[in-house]
Amino acid sequence: MEGKRVIEIPITGIKGYVKEKALIIQSEECLYALNSSILGGGFTNPHNIINLQVDKGYDGNNPTEDLVHFSEKAGLNASDTVGMMTAALVDDLFLEYEQDGDLTVVALVTAGISNALAAGGKSTFSYSPRLGTINIVVLIDGNLSPGAMVNAVITATEAKTLALMDLKVKDVFSGEPASGTSTDAVIIAATGREELLPYAGTATRVGQMIGRTVRKAVSQATNTYLKRKLGK
Repeated sequence: MEGKRVIEIPITGIKGYVKEKALIIQSEECLYALNSSILGGGFTNPHNIINLQVDKGYDGNNPTEDLVHFSEKAGLNASDTVGMMTAALVDDLFLEYEQDGDLTVVALVTAGISNALAAGGKSTFSYSPRLGTINIVVLIDGNLSPGAMVNAVITATEAKTLALMDLKVKDVFSGEPASGTSTDAVIIAATGREELLPYAGTATRVGQMIGRTVRKAVSQATNTYLKRKLGK
């Protein structure tokens, strides 16, 4: 068993740590989550979030089963867990957060960009967590409507793309500016506390906080990946 690296998450009742090549986030109360990934996709109410690092040789045939197995091995209830996979180094996780009165937004990002693409571009990639992946977890100590949760996904995605543009990341096929990778995943998870927020777009307080934290965390994680690739 590997040692546990504690990740300080500035939201009451939520703790995080990295253990056995996985980011594990646990909440005392169930979260309201929207997840694009393979375990617990869609709208759910989980207590646990996992970002699991897999070997570059991982075949990807049964990712859901593998995440369930890992959850159980880690002592988590798989039916109460949402999760995603990456071949990027989870130890290179970056966290950014902002607090504004009763509202807190935390972005946690791991990044690999070996399969960077421009949206709408042609590629020969199919889904596989063996490839580079930008995985984003956004934790919000706040209360978002279903529409605001979708807004949050859009805002986080726009912020990710801006970070890649800042770093001049290119589509590996066309050379155009990349908007992401072929296997990116995002989880938005809110505590449900305080007044209901109907929107989370770029003109809103919560949306601006999402945009800034995600952009910074993606930039840091991607820059670290690029330095590793160049052997720096």
